[in-house]
Amino acid sequence: MKALEPVYAVMNSTLGVVFKIGGEHSYMVGIFIISTLVSLFITLVTSRVVDREKMRRIRERMPQLQEKLKEAQREKDSKKMVKINREMLELQREMMANAFKPMLYTMLPLLLLFSWLRYVMPQNTPVVHLPFELPFYGTTLGWLGWYILSSLLVSPVLKKLLNAEF
Repeated sequence: MKALEPVYAVMNSTLGVVFKIGGEHSYMVGIFIISTLVSLFITLVTSRVVDREKMRRIRERMPQLQEKLKEAQREKDSKKMVKINREMLELQREMMANAFKPMLYTMLPLLLLFSWLRYVMPQNTPVVHLPFELPFYGTTLGWLGWYILSSLLVSPVLKKLLNAEF
């Protein structure tokens, strides 16, 4: 962790201000803001690097190939089945490659962010007191639980607002 302390110092001076908002609920508000910023970052990167048209074409083509494969199976045409399977595998490979492109841009910043959060957040401190009980968790969430819940709520809204459905 000593090697990252200069990076953490920069992050404290920039992102650390979110923990000064919200008074007694500063950790809750800060984590919510960070989860919103991360969701926005991921959504923007994904919308820039993923070829939506290519993904749409592949999704449209797959059911057609599945139907052709069923037909070839009924006809017991093994050459046709192999050819269709190859095409399906190639399309799936393209789709996965396209879907993983955003990770090239987001993985390192997110690893740094989570490392920093682990460094600055008090350990075993409840960040949110829920008005209901979660099985296995109870009525409180730490920073990571609150981050995940916040992201699950914010991310779909941002995708809809930015018309970034994939």
